[in-house]
Amino acid sequence: MSGVDVRLDHPDRDIRFTKTEDGIDVAFWEIGEGKPVIILNNFGISHAELEWTVPSIASFYMEMARRYRVIRCDPRGIGLSGELPGGWGATTPSGVQAGMSTHEMGFDISAVASALGVDSFALMATSIQGPVAIEYAAKHLEVSELILCDSFATVATSWIAPTLRTQAAISKIEEREGGPVFTIWERIAAPDEVDQLVNLTRASDSRTQGVDYPGLSQLEWDAKAFLAEVSVPTLIVSSRSDLVDGLPDARQLAAGISGSQLRIVDGGFAPYWSDRPATLEAIDALLLGDTQSGSAEAGLDTVVSTDMVEAMSGGVSVIVFTDLVDSTKVLDRLGDEGARTAMRSVEELVSERAEAHSGAVIKQLGDGSLLEFASASNAIEFARKIQIEMQDSQLQLRIGMAAGEPIREAGDVHGAVVVVASRVCDAAGPGEVMVSEGVRQLLVGKQSIFQDQGEHALKGFDDPIRIWQLET
Repeated sequence: MSGVDVRLDHPDRDIRFTKTEDGIDVAFWEIGEGKPVIILNNFGISHAELEWTVPSIASFYMEMARRYRVIRCDPRGIGLSGELPGGWGATTPSGVQAGMSTHEMGFDISAVASALGVDSFALMATSIQGPVAIEYAAKHLEVSELILCDSFATVATSWIAPTLRTQAAISKIEEREGGPVFTIWERIAAPDEVDQLVNLTRASDSRTQGVDYPGLSQLEWDAKAFLAEVSVPTLIVSSRSDLVDGLPDARQLAAGISGSQLRIVDGGFAPYWSDRPATLEAIDALLLGDTQSGSAEAGLDTVVSTDMVEAMSGGVSVIVFTDLVDSTKVLDRLGDEGARTAMRSVEELVSERAEAHSGAVIKQLGDGSLLEFASASNAIEFARKIQIEMQDSQLQLRIGMAAGEPIREAGDVHGAVVVVASRVCDAAGPGEVMVSEGVRQLLVGKQSIFQDQGEHALKGFDDPIRIWQLET
C-alpha cells in the first residue's frame, strides 16, 4: 500500500467472535453508549479491522458512537468472519452461493445481537445489504427502526447491478495481471484514501480469488415481497450524485414501506462520502425523536396533508409522482442554496395546485413529490396546469400516474399502484405527463387526448404495462 496508513480508532473497540445458528464464526465490535444500532456495511468493503484505516469510514463510526451504541459485524465469508459452507464457489442446486441467502445472512445479525444481550436495536444497512436488512426487519420484532442508505429491495434491477457486473470483469483482469483495478474508489474517495480502500476491498474479498466475484451471487437477492411487511419507522437516504442514480430505487422503497421517510442528500455514496451532517441529522430525527431536525425547514422530507389523505378513505384513487429532471445538473448550475430554493418553489407550486384540484401531497421527495387524487380528471388537470406553468422555467418536471386501490396507513400510501406510478414517471421525458392504462380508462368520454406509447416492461413487474402520454 503506497498511501500513508492513517488509522483512527476507539479505545473500547475490541474485535470479538460469535457463532451463528448454522455454525459460522462472525467477527464483530461495539463502541459508544445509548440506543444500539447494528450497521451492515456495503458487502465488498467490510473488514472489522482494516475499515479503520479509511478516515471517512472510521470517523463516521466515531461520530455515530457519540450518540449511539454502534455495533458492526463482518458478513459471513467476508473480512474477518468465518468461511461459508463449502467455501466460496460452493453453490446450491439453484446456482446461488451456498449459505448466502438473505435469510441466512440474517443469522449473522441474530448471533451478534444475542452475544451482546441486545433485545431491541435499530438496523442500518448500506447499499447491497439493504435486502438483508429489509427481510430481517420484516421478520424480527427486535428491530425498532430501519435505516437504508443508497439501498434497494432488488439487487438485479438496482442502480448498483451494472457496477457489480463490471467489477466482476475487472476482478478477473486483476487476477490475471496481478494488480489492483478498483477505479470506483478514485471517483468517490479523497485521493489519500484510495490506497486504503483498495487494500480494504482486496482483504474483504480475499477468499473469493479464483471464483466468481462475490457480488454476482448477490444479484439473486430480492426483498421486494417484504417491503409491505416492514412496520417499524424507516429512514431511506439517497445520495444525489453522478456516481449513484438511486432515486428510482429509493422511491420504490419509500412507496413500499408504510410511513417511511425519504431524505435526498448531496455527495458521492453511502454515509461516509455523502453529506454527513444531513445524514446524521436525519438519523437523529428518526432515532432520537428530534422534531426540529425532522422539520421541513431542516430539509427532511416529511408527510403532509394527512387530513386530506384520510378523507380518501377507500376505493380507487390516482397516485401521482412528479420528478425534477436532471436534478444533479440543476445542483451543479445553481449551487446548493440556489438549487434548494428553486426546488422548494417547485414543491410549493405542486402543493398549491394539488390542493386546488382536491389532491393531497403525501410526501415531498427532495426533487419530486408523491400525491394522491380521488378523481382522475382532477389529477390530469393538476398535471396539465403544472406543466403549462413550468414550460418556460429553467426547471422541468416529468409526471407519471397510475390508478388503483392503494394501501393506506398512518397518512401514507403504498402497494403495487404506488410502484407502478413511480415506474410510469420514470418513463416520462422532460415536460411530459405519462399515465397508465387504468388512468386512461377512467377518462373515457372526457376531453383529454392521449398518445399511445405502447407496452413498457416496467422494472419489478413481470407483465408489460401500456403507457399513454397526455397532450398538454
